[in-house]
Amino acid sequence: MRYFLPLAILMAWTGIASALSPPPDNSPGIFSGEWAGTGEHGSYCYLNLNDDGWGWVLIDSGAGDWLGARVQWHNRQQALEVEKIIPLPASTQLRVMPLGTFVLSGGFNQSLRLIWNEQSGGCHLQKVEATARHLVRARSAIEGLLPRESVR
Repeated sequence: MRYFLPLAILMAWTGIASALSPPPDNSPGIFSGEWAGTGEHGSYCYLNLNDDGWGWVLIDSGAGDWLGARVQWHNRQQALEVEKIIPLPASTQLRVMPLGTFVLSGGFNQSLRLIWNEQSGGCHLQKVEATARHLVRARSAIEGLLPRESVR
């Protein structure tokens, strides 16, 4: 009995722990959508990932010109994996240059990190719709804190 009770507790705890963790999701919905973020030296990064496993990457490293690529990607157990990078053709009119390599990795709190060269600190990206929701909530909180005559 003395050995059975700890074993029963361990089995119950293992069952509860696995019930609290959802199984890894391989659907594209986790990563599909628009992602945007900033980095060092005024850099701005934009991703548009479609449900069909294709997407776009645009990076403004702070000079106003875009580095760009078309990407093929997939969700492998809640980890975004880039399968193919197709650099965009150069366009002086649109100020776009080809982006041949980059590293895209998952971050904390539903974010991504995009690094395109060793000198850049990269960009931290969040889904645009999540950022918009936070912006609405922040504005609402400020409006609630201001006296009524100050709100325009």
